[in-house]
Amino acid sequence: MLATVRNPKMWKTLTGRRIFVFSRKLHSLKTIEIPNLYLDEMIWRNLDKWSNKTATVCAETNRSYTYQELYNKSNSIASFLHKFGMVKDDTVAIMLPNIPEYPIVFLGAVQAGVQVTPLNPSFTPGEISRQLLQTNCKLVFCTNEKYTTVLKTLHSAKLYVPIVTINTQNRTLPSSDSIDFDDIAQTSTSNFQQDFQRDVNDTIAIPFSSGTGGHPKGVELTHRNFVSNLHQMCVHEFDLLLSEADGPEQDVMPIIMPMYHISGLTVIMLQGLLKGCKLVTFPKLTSALLVNLLHNFHTTVLCIAPPIAQMLLNNSYIKRSHFKKIKTIICGGAPLGKAQLSALCEKVGIDVIISQVYGMTEASPLTHIQTMRIKAGVKPGGVGLLLPSTEAKIILPESGKEVGSNEVGEIVLRGPQIMKGYYKNEMANQEVFMSGRWLKTGDLG
Repeated sequence: MLATVRNPKMWKTLTGRRIFVFSRKLHSLKTIEIPNLYLDEMIWRNLDKWSNKTATVCAETNRSYTYQELYNKSNSIASFLHKFGMVKDDTVAIMLPNIPEYPIVFLGAVQAGVQVTPLNPSFTPGEISRQLLQTNCKLVFCTNEKYTTVLKTLHSAKLYVPIVTINTQNRTLPSSDSIDFDDIAQTSTSNFQQDFQRDVNDTIAIPFSSGTGGHPKGVELTHRNFVSNLHQMCVHEFDLLLSEADGPEQDVMPIIMPMYHISGLTVIMLQGLLKGCKLVTFPKLTSALLVNLLHNFHTTVLCIAPPIAQMLLNNSYIKRSHFKKIKTIICGGAPLGKAQLSALCEKVGIDVIISQVYGMTEASPLTHIQTMRIKAGVKPGGVGLLLPSTEAKIILPESGKEVGSNEVGEIVLRGPQIMKGYYKNEMANQEVFMSGRWLKTGDLG
């Protein structure tokens, strides 16, 4: 049960986007050792276990790649970027919907040592140019359908940046000036050889977030941020989402959250690849497609937000029988209301675990997960327990002091998954970080 706000005037500086129920136990269960790995090393370390299994498949076109093909093509992208003159810490933009090629481009860029800034394909020209200018982008990946939009945006912003196009609808190359993805992603016969020094604290992704308020800002996420969050999710107490592929067994998870969003990128795409999962992609989700995903693709895990939960509830064609293979539903982005949670439990049946999570772009993204493996690890309306090596406090924003029992305050977080900082924005960094690298969330708890 939430407490009342003691002094409403003090919340004028907070966005108060979301209110969450937190336990008074605000330290994680244990501290764990984070592997000293680069993200691509972590993702590919078990490649030999499932090299011939399907890694990604498009629900609309059935276009698919095995894990070996995904690895080879990402090496080819890394080689292309290197030969194209991209150097460490240059930035490429990925403006793609959820398609099977997304992880190829992302991991290829990571292997090449360049930074990725993901963009929503539905962005306006103004939003596109603002992000490309802020990150000093040197190359853009988009679909053939978006080529003209990107080209016009670049010209308007006086940006002369090459464009790589991915053909998703068997269309001709949109322009002789564009670079065909299929040409540069030809299967590589050897691993990409890095000739530059890397560090686990190098920035590899710059997604944008409004943070606690104001204009969207670039969030610098490092190898260590991603590796930490993936490793935290994989400890036994919280490892409920996906099972590692074993023999003929392979979890199937549709990528419902967009991969240009941190949840779709880390929680679904990267964790799915880490576990040898089959990831089902689709550019745009519809109610009919949702039925198809549940019925024909034998989905075993769903990662959703409350609007998708409501779509499941509202669709009369979706019956309990559609959930017979599903073992876990993870929900994040906003709290599920008690009525919505109760209705969802009724629809899917008692054998399906429904777990809520909490996080933000600045935390790579997860800091809390509900878990059945720990006593009191699941509470209706709550967000679960802190991940290992993660700390949280609830403070009074004016003084920075911790609140007392049953008082509302601002949630602040600390852990290895917390961002390096906002990209080239020292003022925003000073506002969002407290002494000791505590991150202000703008959320109330």
